[in-house]
Amino acid sequence: MKKPELLLLIPLIISIFLTFTHISITFIYIFPQSPPHPNFISSFFNDNTLITEDSFAESISEESEDSEDQNNYLRNEFQAAYQDDVVVLTQNNFSDFVAENKYVMVDFYASWCYFSQQLAPQYGLAATMLKGNNSEAVLAKVDCVEEPELARKFNIQGYPTMYFLVDGGAQQIVYDSMDERTRDALVHWVNKKVNVAVKNLTAMEEAEVSIKLNSVMVLGFLDSLEGPESKELDAVSKMHLDVDFYQTTNINVANLFHIEEQIKRPALVLVKPKPPNNTHFIYEGEFTKVAVADFVSLYKIPSVITFKSEAASSIFENPMKQLWLFTSDGSCDALSIFKEAADIFKGKLLFVHVETSTEVYVGRNLAYEFGVTGDTPRIVARYSTIDGTEKHMYRGELSSSGIKSFAEELLEVEGKFVTEPVLRLPSDHFHSFVPTSLPQIY
Repeated sequence: MKKPELLLLIPLIISIFLTFTHISITFIYIFPQSPPHPNFISSFFNDNTLITEDSFAESISEESEDSEDQNNYLRNEFQAAYQDDVVVLTQNNFSDFVAENKYVMVDFYASWCYFSQQLAPQYGLAATMLKGNNSEAVLAKVDCVEEPELARKFNIQGYPTMYFLVDGGAQQIVYDSMDERTRDALVHWVNKKVNVAVKNLTAMEEAEVSIKLNSVMVLGFLDSLEGPESKELDAVSKMHLDVDFYQTTNINVANLFHIEEQIKRPALVLVKPKPPNNTHFIYEGEFTKVAVADFVSLYKIPSVITFKSEAASSIFENPMKQLWLFTSDGSCDALSIFKEAADIFKGKLLFVHVETSTEVYVGRNLAYEFGVTGDTPRIVARYSTIDGTEKHMYRGELSSSGIKSFAEELLEVEGKFVTEPVLRLPSDHFHSFVPTSLPQIY
């Protein structure tokens, strides 16, 4: 072959090499070595694809044993990373274990999940450190692939998700997925929940720092920092581990928290962060554990609750009559009007907002269950009767006065609503539309 002809072949050879490399990289990207979620195949191929699950399974039948060995190896390595101080919970022992231990932190994980794998050794080290310090808290784990019923019970939508359960699950606090997931961070967070106590605010400098913290807080304005009212406040603090509790006898500190001088002690203020200014709720009623705890329960939640899957149970099981707003992207005006009405009926009705954009799977399914279609903002009333749950669509103008009238009608209703009910409701259980395929990973 002549030299000029050889030169002409060089670009062709390079082109073939680059094409092969691209195909190889694409294949590795689509089919990673880590075992995929069981529903990966069914979600990857659509109805128009000639390749079916059966034919795909047949094409890799010779490799099934190797794949199973790989899964077992991964699971064994994953289990070893936790060490021996993390308790394995299953459907059979979960209830008894949580009932027997006052504080239980549970990691809901999937062994195939990269972030679950990253958490595992740190979680194991945290369990060992807590055990060595004789902590009342114990760390446990649930394999959501092996225990899907437990995953559904806690509405697990992402791996890993960590719950802190208190008094048999009477309090359920989710570890923020944005918080650090190191041994020290986990231990510090757990110790803060276990050793919760009312903090004294005696100096203005301390008070000014505390009020700038981005958390819900309660300040008791008392005659004494060690009297009976202080003990009642301390008891309430253990019932609300997601709230920071403080107490003071300093009138200047009380003024900083919007407690006026003329208010009779003992008094209480609940502060919620709401940029650019905080929101303050004053309590001057009977200063007992039950009364104060009820006040905190009512006002610690926002006027409008943004629906999140981890809060589903507390919303659906709440006995209060409810108004639900469904919006798509860019419906800020509707939400603002909805919040105006929510502020008026605070403590009388529960206001819930659901985002139904195409990226929010749970929101779209909730909208379907409530009979909401399209992108137009819709409001639905939900309340319980002897015969079950009723849901009624608001058909009026989306205005503050219109929503207020609808809310007043909801408060007065005893049996049947004036408006027609939503009919498409075969079930009122959140579990019926929680996605059980590949969850969000964070």
